[in-house]
Amino acid sequence: MTNNVTLIIEWQGPYTLEELKEDSDWGDGLYIATGKLKNKQTEEIQYCGITEGGFFYRLSNHHKINEITRNQRFWIGDIVYPKRPSRDHMELAESIIIYFWQPTLNERKKVSPPKPITIIGHWLKSDGSPRFRQHPLCKDFDDVLSWDGKLWRTGNLSVWED
Repeated sequence: MTNNVTLIIEWQGPYTLEELKEDSDWGDGLYIATGKLKNKQTEEIQYCGITEGGFFYRLSNHHKINEITRNQRFWIGDIVYPKRPSRDHMELAESIIIYFWQPTLNERKKVSPPKPITIIGHWLKSDGSPRFRQHPLCKDFDDVLSWDGKLWRTGNLSVWED
């Protein structure tokens, strides 16, 4: 039996680069960049990455992000479980997202399947309140994405108020 790491990620957004600049101390985690590429009509997930520094600094100095020429928006992912995530946890989460979703601008991590991992995504608006419906840009990004080394499992969670 293979060890399967489970992570819970709170995804918050979308943000513009300017909105991230206002809170330039915010950092350490995953990010998803969405928007349109030159000569493309579809707005979609274009890139997934990680940073151990500030999100604004990373994204404003990123060579791939400049290829998103229109409607550039960012989703910030904070690993909330385990409570003290490591760089390895961020790498595992990035690997499953890139391998499964194949974002256009990612080059690495698209070919080989990740180690067994399950990620559970909780989606929040940019003000931190819960999303009861998925944002149209990320509607195909399942709340639960699990790879056990042989089989994929995906699905969405229902969000209920108390």
